[in-house]
Amino acid sequence: MTFPERSEAGGGDPDGSAGPRGIHRIAVFGATGVVGRRVCEALAADPGGGPLRLVGRRREALAELARALPRPAGATGGVEVAPAALGDPVALAAAFAGARVVVNAAGPLRDTAEPVLAAALTAGAHYVDVGGEQAVLRALYERCESAVRRAGLVALPGAGVDPALGDLAVAWAAEQLAGAGDADPGDAVRSAPAARRAEDRPLDDIAVAYAFDDLALSAGSQRALFGAIGERTLVWWRDRWEPGRAGDHRAINPGSALGGERDAVGYPGGAVITIPRHVAAQRVATYVSAARRPAAATALRVLARAVALLPRAAGNVLAPYTAPDADYGATRLAVVAVVRRGFSSTQVVVHGRDLYRTTAAIAAWSARRLAERGPGPIGMRAPGELFRAEPALRAIARAADLTIEPSFG
Repeated sequence: MTFPERSEAGGGDPDGSAGPRGIHRIAVFGATGVVGRRVCEALAADPGGGPLRLVGRRREALAELARALPRPAGATGGVEVAPAALGDPVALAAAFAGARVVVNAAGPLRDTAEPVLAAALTAGAHYVDVGGEQAVLRALYERCESAVRRAGLVALPGAGVDPALGDLAVAWAAEQLAGAGDADPGDAVRSAPAARRAEDRPLDDIAVAYAFDDLALSAGSQRALFGAIGERTLVWWRDRWEPGRAGDHRAINPGSALGGERDAVGYPGGAVITIPRHVAAQRVATYVSAARRPAAATALRVLARAVALLPRAAGNVLAPYTAPDADYGATRLAVVAVVRRGFSSTQVVVHGRDLYRTTAAIAAWSARRLAERGPGPIGMRAPGELFRAEPALRAIARAADLTIEPSFG
């Protein structure tokens, strides 16, 4: 597939101009799914929002969602419906035509990311997705970066709890430890590419841990996990990705609300792929803790070691469980980002509830900021490359009802 050439200034407008369009249409693919519906609700509720286009396989389900979405006074444009299937690239690009940004909320991302990204580029739209699958993120950066750059557009994969929250929290903590913060911290959206932090003196260690209580996973998230069976967790080690140690774990403290200190096991998080793009470090690793009790944590370590050794085909025999919608709201979560250089360290902890509503709020916020921005970085971008860490994290916290606890002033 070929893509139109665009100016390096970015923006992705058909006339090559860098400024934003007068009307910022956002299209959501997978609009009727668990995350997609929540993304649409967040976008539709924005009083300053432009037209919203719902894209998916079933016209009836899309129309039903469109009728249910309230539009506040002052919103520009209504809610549109555009049926299109993943396997029809022509129909998919037509469904995205006229959109400033496409949000891909359909999973698993290993199946949807590349075709939806290709259709978005054909339509001249920026791309945002909600996935944090490590292997998918790495493949997107390796296979699609040049196409996105040639199109003069932005692709922001991973605009969810993992990796966006961990990526931005690390960037903010690294600013405090490595110094040389952003010259203009007031604006969350970058107008020019930023230099890679700590390039002259890399940090020793970066760890991002995701802690959950009462975790409920959607069917799509379960399928993504099943698809990762047989893959080794990657860590960033001395300027390249290496397989992590089987059974790797560390103690984390997400705060008293999640039980204080607990054990976290090595996890193939997307932040391992995104963070080295804008923060230099000897080692970057991600962890997850979904159990407080020591016995359960030990069982998770054993399971994590075993899953990497199973054949990939094992994932095909597992069927996802569909959780009641109310279960998602009961999930409590924390993201613990720690950066270390020598004997000094800084930490940012983010607390919230409901994994999927939080992910939707992050994706919706990111899509709105991309739709509104003028000149800025183009190509495949990590959250910390596209946004300034502290103001972006604080703005996302307001949108997603999160609390932030930095270890510094």
